Amino acid sequence: MTTPLGESSGRPTSRLREALRGIPVLAPLYRAGRQQWWRLRDAARAALFPKRSVAAVWDEATRTGTAGERARAWLSCDQVLEDYVYPQLGGVNWYGFIHRHCGPHPLDLGLSVCCGEGAVERNLVRTGICRACEGMDISPEAVAYSRDLAQRSGLSTITYRIGDVEKEKLEPARYDLVVGWMGLHHLTKLGRVFSQVERALRPGGAFIVNEYIGPARFQMPALQVELINEWLRQLPEELRLTVSGQVRGVFVRPTVAEVVARDPSEAVSSDRVLPELQERFAIAQRVDYGGVLLQWVLADLTQNFDPGNAEHRAWLQRLYEAEREVLRSGTLASDFTFIIARKRDREGV
Repeated sequence: MTTPLGESSGRPTSRLREALRGIPVLAPLYRAGRQQWWRLRDAARAALFPKRSVAAVWDEATRTGTAGERARAWLSCDQVLEDYVYPQLGGVNWYGFIHRHCGPHPLDLGLSVCCGEGAVERNLVRTGICRACEGMDISPEAVAYSRDLAQRSGLSTITYRIGDVEKEKLEPARYDLVVGWMGLHHLTKLGRVFSQVERALRPGGAFIVNEYIGPARFQMPALQVELINEWLRQLPEELRLTVSGQVRGVFVRPTVAEVVARDPSEAVSSDRVLPELQERFAIAQRVDYGGVLLQWVLADLTQNFDPGNAEHRAWLQRLYEAEREVLRSGTLASDFTFIIARKRDREGV
């Protein structure tokens, strides 16, 4: 599993390292030194490999099974989805929400841009939202993986192709539904992409957007960093154990160089997704569902929370309420949104 961005982490520590961490006077210096080491390493990677292609990054993520772990681990946790996210959608999951607002079903044809490993297309067809669906991604390995899995699942109406949505011209009025699912914030030419989506939708078609819309390159405000660390300090040690067996310590906001070193496209345009979408489309439904604390506090930790453990559930509930209060008060704005958008008519309404 990849190390969460902004975390000081590494392989299991030696006895000497454990001893240093156990000495009150030296422990803060040790932690600071380790953090600085990882930050320098990632900065060096960015300097040495500045032209690492986006396709290569996602090819590697597909091969290693780490696609989506870094920023979306909290959204891979069934507990968090069922207890926190889905209630905000009216008690239904993502596809129930689409089904409720994008009928009648099944729609003839959908398109998923930046489709990754293909879960969205498979779910659109399995749930009866779309009769057929196309997937497009810049990563050849992701496309091959998605194609193989769809075939093995007997989903013969799903097709895939390698393609760069920032360069391709989409066929006019071809699709009833277009989906941008956690991929749009990796694109730089959002205006061109949204123009192509608008062109490709049939009259009455919908554009589904499920996205990270927080600060570009994860350059979050200092207050958000403070709140994340406040919650990490409160969590019991057993709930701060990473998959590699380490105890998560202080969260450090990643530098731009560190983000780029891991993926040159990561959150490159996240702060522009919403304004550019609103400029071209009419927003029919919008649910801002948070993530300002949950995304970062729970990174690499969700496996520790046992649904059958009352104390674990209580900690999650406290964290949910803390995030709700931060959003209600306007202290921080939601970092994630789920939107159903429609083409504007000729008068722009």
